[in-house]
Parts: sequence; structure tokens; C-alpha cells
Amino acid sequence: MPPRPPISPEKRKERYLEAVRDKMAKLYAYGEAKPPTRQQLWHEITGFLKAGELLGNFTTEELQAIIDEEHLKAFGITREERQLKQNLPKADDEQDWDKYDVPPKMR
Repeated sequence: MPPRPPISPEKRKERYLEAVRDKMAKLYAYGEAKPPTRQQLWHEITGFLKAGELLGNFTTEELQAIIDEEHLKAFGITREERQLKQNLPKADDEQDWDKYDVPPKMR
């Protein structure tokens, strides 16, 4: 079997970015659920991203752009908008003051 020709740096970069996109899509597919497998995937992704940075193939900005694109595809809003939405109190969480209309000794 003849040796395989080396992969060009451009092709290597393309494959890496595809893998980042794939991993982010899998992560965001969990939505709001946070099972242990999601946490494990998150650790794998952070290591994968750090390796890309350390090897000098990618900038933080390039990787962040991919993360942002995949988040937008998965949730339809930016990461910042989603964080703000998650921090807003939900209608269910609002205090029910009706119980205080009853005199204290009857509560």
C-alpha cells in the first residue's frame, strides 16, 4: 500500500472547523437539559478548542465565530440574548401575594 500524501494545512484546518461545528451542534442539541453526557461533551469541546489554539492554527475569534453561528442555528437567538432570557424571572416565579390577603393568624 503506497503512503498517503500529506494533508494540506488548508484541508486540515477545514476538517478541524467541521469537527468544531459538529461538536457544538451536538452540545446545543441538548437544549436546556444538563445530563452528565452533556457535561462530558463540554469538557471534550473545551479541550478540543484549546488544542486548536495552542497549535496556532486558529484564533479565539475564529473559534468564537463558529460557536456563535452554531448557537444561532440551534436556538434562533444569540448567546447573549439567551443568557439574558435565562436570567429574567419567569411568570411562574413571580411572587403570589394573594396568600397575604388573609390575616396572619388564619394563614
